[in-house]
Amino acid sequence: MRFFSGTIAALMVVAVTPSIAQAAPSAKPVVPHAPRVHTSATAVPAVHPAASARSDLVAELPARRTDDFGMVGVTWQRGFDDTGMTVQVQFRTKGTWSSWQDLDVETDTGEGGRDGTEPMWAGSADGVAVRVTSPTGKRPTDLKVSTIDPGASSAGAATTNAVAVTPAADGSPSYTPKPTIISRSAWGAKKNTYCDSPRTGNETRGVIVHHTAGSNSYSKSESASIVRATQAYHMNGRDWCDIGYNFLVDKYGQIFEGRNGGVDKPVRGAHAGNKTVNTYTMGVSMMGTFTSTVPSDALKSAMVKLIGWRLGTTFHPATGKYHVSSYDLNRIAGHRDVVPTACPGAKAYAWLSASGGLRDRVKDYIANYSSNIKTRFESLGTSVTGLVYVGEYPFASGPGGRKARFGNLDMYSSSLGTFEVGGYYRVGYNALDAQSGVLSVPTSEAADTSVSTVKVQRFLHGSVYRVSRSGHAAPYALWDDLDAKYRDLGEASSSLGAPTKSEAVISGGRKRAYFEHGHMTRQSDGSVTVTIS
Repeated sequence: MRFFSGTIAALMVVAVTPSIAQAAPSAKPVVPHAPRVHTSATAVPAVHPAASARSDLVAELPARRTDDFGMVGVTWQRGFDDTGMTVQVQFRTKGTWSSWQDLDVETDTGEGGRDGTEPMWAGSADGVAVRVTSPTGKRPTDLKVSTIDPGASSAGAATTNAVAVTPAADGSPSYTPKPTIISRSAWGAKKNTYCDSPRTGNETRGVIVHHTAGSNSYSKSESASIVRATQAYHMNGRDWCDIGYNFLVDKYGQIFEGRNGGVDKPVRGAHAGNKTVNTYTMGVSMMGTFTSTVPSDALKSAMVKLIGWRLGTTFHPATGKYHVSSYDLNRIAGHRDVVPTACPGAKAYAWLSASGGLRDRVKDYIANYSSNIKTRFESLGTSVTGLVYVGEYPFASGPGGRKARFGNLDMYSSSLGTFEVGGYYRVGYNALDAQSGVLSVPTSEAADTSVSTVKVQRFLHGSVYRVSRSGHAAPYALWDDLDAKYRDLGEASSSLGAPTKSEAVISGGRKRAYFEHGHMTRQSDGSVTVTIS
């Protein structure tokens, strides 16, 4: 039911399928009707000291009826010293008011927007009350409570890409596969939410574990609603550019894609409360409250597979520490290790470091990770490759194989060998869709030719030439018949000289490439003519 009062300003956000969806490993799900997400914000009035029996009570919203909602959170203008501040809510479900519930205060210096609490999942409520205490007796400016109705999920949309992950499947693989991830389009994310400054870091150095807070009794079909409501609170309540977490995992083992930008990339989140930590870590939120409740076995197993996939394929260990910003963090850390917060809850936090807990299980899960790319990376070192930008992943084009993207080069491994493609070769190769394009996979490293200003790298169906002229270099690509003819003629040492334009389609279905002293044309009948100018 939608109930509108004069004190509640309703803001409607329509979540529709984004133009770019990252779904893995199965096909993109079909979402017939994206849910309509409604966010309402209500001011929480100040309390006059003389009118309250409590000297520390600074703001209070008496119990009142509201629009139907599933999630609640409280926000305020940035800059307030929230040390010692408490925020509590009550909500009404089926005519019964809950007890007062604490909302964890989140101090954030990373995303901008408004300060606030963690959101709390209420399930299905139609009334709210708020009280705020502060030991200083001061009240935050522009204090508001946000209530979010995430709308109804389309039947089957939330689980199209999902499978339950069981503890029995935690055996260590030789290659760490990407787990099944429910795409943004499947859970009904708001369209085209992109963040910047920066959108991505240059690597994922570690993982920060969170919880969403609220009821642990949600159904499997409600999980997508919780994710939608979390995004709406982060965007409309906290004024963030998108949902703060990179991934969310429910108690059934379902993994949801969070912030937009690609599940394989080091997308900057808003999860840690520190911008530098946000930039270089992956934020994963366990859906539920774990103050006194232990995460379910299915949730634990999914966390192992998700974190193991990211750390394993980017060649990081699960244990030990690393430095980021002013912190020395465990490779898998809790939110409370970065800022003062109870997140991810006492029971969940204890599980991170327990014997046989999350760190131990991820360590065992990736212990047997072995690949030609990993071996080559460890041999060359980051001074040559640069940092891991996108971890190792399989591809099916051409002969098939695996690929990893580094700061300085891309590395490919197929039945034809393991090779790096960097610099101008990478520029020319990527312009032709890399391994999925006309050149297919690399078959050699870059090498000199008989002409000092020309170097070449070979691919299954062609070549990329790096040509230097007047102190500047550029890549030029040839493939199939034109590449074969040019190589037969002696390449740059022939009468044609070095390439000046890559192969391209011209009129009549023909293809042509230009050189210093002429051009070659592949005719529509497949023959190749050479013209010397």
